[in-house]
Amino acid sequence: MDQKTRDLTVVLFGNSSAVHFGDENILLGKAPEGNADFSQTVPESRKISGHRVNLINILDLQENELYLDSVDQTIDRLVSENEIHSFIFVLQLGQLTDSDKRGVEWLQKLFGEAVLPFTMILFTYEREEDDDKVIDELKKNPCLEQLVKKCGDRYYTCSKSMNNQSEMKMLLEKIEFTVSENSQRCYTAEMYNTVSDFRKSLQDSESQLSGKYYFCAPCIDTSTVMQSTYQCQF
Repeated sequence: MDQKTRDLTVVLFGNSSAVHFGDENILLGKAPEGNADFSQTVPESRKISGHRVNLINILDLQENELYLDSVDQTIDRLVSENEIHSFIFVLQLGQLTDSDKRGVEWLQKLFGEAVLPFTMILFTYEREEDDDKVIDELKKNPCLEQLVKKCGDRYYTCSKSMNNQSEMKMLLEKIEFTVSENSQRCYTAEMYNTVSDFRKSLQDSESQLSGKYYFCAPCIDTSTVMQSTYQCQF
């Protein structure tokens, strides 16, 4: 297939503090407005190194309540309208937060285990000399190493400002390679519907249990059921 004409749909998640927004940011551009309504989220189309990249920005979404109806409905719409080739977990080198440690677990809860073959980590660096420190970071941080393994050892580094054409081109080549290696070329609405239907049936079961065993409810911790289903171990 001619790489110059391939369209890629990419989801970026993680912490927005790991990037510098601005006109020179090739991948993300300017920062979203602070009061932007997530339910109005649509892919932003960009032309990068011969590719049309449809970018779905859900940075910082993991800080919000996971199962708010508005979030669930918006994700459902985005997946239904777009077959997704890659989920990119954006992390800043040397600044792994507790929220970051739970990032892949959060993604699994939302999209199911089928999302993992499409997931990679993008480490951003502030100074160019930090570009080569990934291996050292992995060696000294077991949690970070576990995150990378969870993503099939797929990772890449780029500047925090994302303004280097060569780095962005190589990132897209990395995504292309991942797509070619996957037996299923993209994450589909069918995959999402499977986990969404399971989640809804589980919530219905919890509601029924809560009503049926009202007087002994303190003895039942149903809130951990979903968590244990996709729990990441560190």
